[in-house]
Amino acid sequence: MAGIGFQLKTLFGREGIMHRMKAVAYASLVTVGPMICCMVGMIAIYLLMAFADTPYLERQLFQSGSSYAFAFSFMLTSPISLFTTRSVSDRLYTGQYRSLLPSFYGSLQIALAAAAVPALVFLFLAPLSLGAKVALIVMYMALCVIWMEVVYISAMKAYRNVALAFLIGVSLAVGLVWLLIRGGSHSVAYLFAAMAAGFTVTAGLLLVQIERFFRLTEDTSRVYEFLRDLRRHPSLLGTGLFTGLCMFEHQIAQWIANGQWIGGSFRVSPLYDVAVYFAVLSVLPTLIWFVVSVETTFYPKYRQYYDLVLTNGTIGEIDKARRELEKVLFSELAKLMGMQLAFSIFAVAAGIKFLPYIGFTSLQIDTYNILVMSFYVYVMTSIILLLLLYFDDRRGALAVSAVFLVLNLVSSVLLSADKYQGLSLFAGSFPSLLAALGRLLYRTKRLHYITFSAQPLVVRQ
Repeated sequence: MAGIGFQLKTLFGREGIMHRMKAVAYASLVTVGPMICCMVGMIAIYLLMAFADTPYLERQLFQSGSSYAFAFSFMLTSPISLFTTRSVSDRLYTGQYRSLLPSFYGSLQIALAAAAVPALVFLFLAPLSLGAKVALIVMYMALCVIWMEVVYISAMKAYRNVALAFLIGVSLAVGLVWLLIRGGSHSVAYLFAAMAAGFTVTAGLLLVQIERFFRLTEDTSRVYEFLRDLRRHPSLLGTGLFTGLCMFEHQIAQWIANGQWIGGSFRVSPLYDVAVYFAVLSVLPTLIWFVVSVETTFYPKYRQYYDLVLTNGTIGEIDKARRELEKVLFSELAKLMGMQLAFSIFAVAAGIKFLPYIGFTSLQIDTYNILVMSFYVYVMTSIILLLLLYFDDRRGALAVSAVFLVLNLVSSVLLSADKYQGLSLFAGSFPSLLAALGRLLYRTKRLHYITFSAQPLVVRQ
């Protein structure tokens, strides 16, 4: 995140509310811009289909298939992407720039091979037309490519180009759907093909950016060299898997317990899924401000502490830096939690007022209200897990993420009834948040010992 960090420090360092507004706008663009593009694009396509009187089954198949593509592409690539993130960071730090592009193609091949397994199962078992299945699989694979590309664009400074790639791809998809509907074609196969084309273009544009930035060698013999890091960081695969599953586990549990079959191909819970969609919007402020906070407040103190450790700072200087780091860390966390709580309360109030106008039932509004608070707890837990990895607490992050998943699974089983919709995510996330906070406090209090005494005496090459 060096590029965005430099830009944010520059903007926040200038006086005046306009510069601060520009900084927040910039952070919004690079953090949630792609996500907003996708969400707005999906809404636009669904509205186009509704206004054009697209058959109900076709609309439901499109919505369900798109949800499956997003969910399963994210869950399947999460373990590989988290491990690759650490591998890329290590290579950037040690100056091994020539191995970055080969590692991208190696990790991408592994991710696509893993993603192909459920894709082939779907291809043979789903009772959809061959055209619809192929188009949906292409869309799903394009999303897998995009999730892996996101790991590498964090080392680049062309963030606006990245947001533009998503905007172009989603706009293309919306435009193609509009042309299809205007031409009288409402087939779900064509609708999936339009989405697949849009995300394929996005993946291609991001690939061009990565190639331009990292193309230093034509050597393809180092494609799988990054796998050597598995000996040092195997726990990251587990952490990535558990956190990826936690993101959608509650939704899949609802599909199984209270869902319905759409066209014999997808089991979904439409009322719950729509409530989830709107509830996720409530945590966007935290995703934005976390980047601002880390890059402008936390990271300078973090860097100061480790610079003193590496440059023979005195024990007094190092201890003072640790106390300042701890103070800033928990101060920013408290600020973040307070800010998100205010936004969540506002989202609940706004939902009660406005969601009935778009057809929400009283049960859906209750579910939405619970989900807003559930995602508040969920996103704070996820942020603290990320901070644990900042302090290289891979073992702690693995344990907390495993507890996170187990509690969510247990809660989903115990609270599977309709009247408890949304509550399982909160019940599973709240104890996990307390555990994550406790682990982070423990880690910062023992930072000296961990830094100086808990390292291996001999490093294996």
